Amino acid sequence: MNVVSPSLLIGLDALIERLPPFGPQARAAGLALGAVLLWATWPTLATIANPAPPFLIFGLAAAVGFVVSLGLSAAQGKAADFLSTPPRTLVVVTVGLLANNILYLLAIRRIGPAEANVISYLWPVMLVAIMARLRNERLGRVQVTGIATAFLGAAVAIGPAFEAGFDETGILLAFFSGLAFAIYAVIRSYGSETHDVVGPSMGLLAVLALGFHWAFEEWANLSAAQWLAITGIGIAPLTLSNALWDRAVRTGYTAMISGIAYLTPLASLVLLAFFGVGTVSVGIAAGALLVVTGALAASGLLPRSKKTGN
Repeated sequence: MNVVSPSLLIGLDALIERLPPFGPQARAAGLALGAVLLWATWPTLATIANPAPPFLIFGLAAAVGFVVSLGLSAAQGKAADFLSTPPRTLVVVTVGLLANNILYLLAIRRIGPAEANVISYLWPVMLVAIMARLRNERLGRVQVTGIATAFLGAAVAIGPAFEAGFDETGILLAFFSGLAFAIYAVIRSYGSETHDVVGPSMGLLAVLALGFHWAFEEWANLSAAQWLAITGIGIAPLTLSNALWDRAVRTGYTAMISGIAYLTPLASLVLLAFFGVGTVSVGIAAGALLVVTGALAASGLLPRSKKTGN
């Protein structure tokens, strides 16, 4: 099976940087968009990997991610930094990503990947609320409206599920998946590391997830499609997306790339519908649009009208 070469990402980055039409802002946008497109593959790949046990899926994907990340770091001459990540950082990243991803995998078994994706992607809104609380900042009217709009969007997206029976557990699993990532993002916002910390943590993630699998789940014989999906999860949404995002955030165009990141749930729904692995109704699409709009408003990224004087 062909494996993505570590030099591929570096070559693409250098190509974008050297092309005359692309300035630093366009380069940042391109890197962020690449990260979003790779993140968006997560629901589709996770659905294909099902019904394999969730700890097995994530454990194997994390192992792939660790190997790919180590290869990328070695290709950049940063293997020493990769292997010297502080233990405290490893624990934070491991717990945050393990909780976020396992809860999502459990949620899609109960309420479907499209609904779970929209609910889980309330995390940017939760992040705004948590950060405001920690900084003792008062949310403005636009931000409060944005938060309410995002939660309304989640309600619209899961509304049709009421007809088939309201699954509180599935909804809560998806919600706490998003909450786990929001809390993780808050903690990591205070991090001072200058090198990749997600890749090294995937080694510990793989050990823990596979350990939980052997302890609590039954071994499943995976099909070729499931193996490919799990490998894809480890390479795309877990590894290359984070590498691209890390480069994007270092460009300094934080507001712009944050806005691009909110396209993830919409891109995810497009892929689910394109590959026919999830049912994307009008209600789910409308709910996703409301979540994205609410998140943009809550983050202060929507354009504001300028007051004109008399």
